[in-house]
Amino acid sequence: MNRWFSWQALTSSLAVAGLGLLVWLGISIALLQEQGGGMVLLHHVQFLGLAMACVLVAGGLVRLQANTASPAGIRWTRIAGAVLLLALALGAALAFLLGRKPFQATAVAPLAGLLTLVALAAVLARGWADCVAGRADWRRQMLVPGLLCYALLSGAALLFALLAIKWPAQGMLPTLAPSLMLLAALMAGLKLIYWFEKGGLLAPVAGYDASALLRMRLVVLGLLALLPLLLALMLFTWPALAPRLGWCLIVVSVLGGGVLDRRLQDWEASRT
Repeated sequence: MNRWFSWQALTSSLAVAGLGLLVWLGISIALLQEQGGGMVLLHHVQFLGLAMACVLVAGGLVRLQANTASPAGIRWTRIAGAVLLLALALGAALAFLLGRKPFQATAVAPLAGLLTLVALAAVLARGWADCVAGRADWRRQMLVPGLLCYALLSGAALLFALLAIKWPAQGMLPTLAPSLMLLAALMAGLKLIYWFEKGGLLAPVAGYDASALLRMRLVVLGLLALLPLLLALMLFTWPALAPRLGWCLIVVSVLGGGVLDRRLQDWEASRT
């Protein structure tokens, strides 16, 4: 059995998480344009989030490569790279405008909306590039919605953790937990559907031990969905129970699950 870790899996999953963060930041910046008062702190958090997302996306762009020698896989990987680069440029431009004092809302709002659409397109292009790569029996339609759900889940976790660390009004943090719980439950459902349409958690893969595959799938499911769901439920039920630590643990769990899930997809599609 190959190693559970690879740099390609790490940079790819982190780049998708960065795109998900760009999606949520684009929405929040487009909707919240007031200036003055407490909004200055929110703009600071949004600026930090844009910087973090750009670093994550840039890391994935540097190591982006086709997972197959087929013309379709290479073509879609190039398309994904181009859209990824555009999302990175828009994120950097938005961070520059948001950092100006005072920023121009008339320029920031349309750019934030465009950033949201481009970041979503980059996730979809990356997902389709994976879908056309590998063995035909693992090229299933669930890859794209699964990657989109992971982007939204990981992006939300990063944004909520950033708010927990930098936002002084801690009373609003419990209201964020149900959204993440919903995304985690959806993530679990999509992964189970993806596996069960091929034979369940014990779905065979040529050249790999069935028990090792089962362990990997259970770990991915636990880190990617079950543990974040339980932690978010605890933060919602007991708001004063170390919210900063709780949200940071959710981020670590989701990102760790995303890296292992990417590695598992490589095994399943024989793209080692």
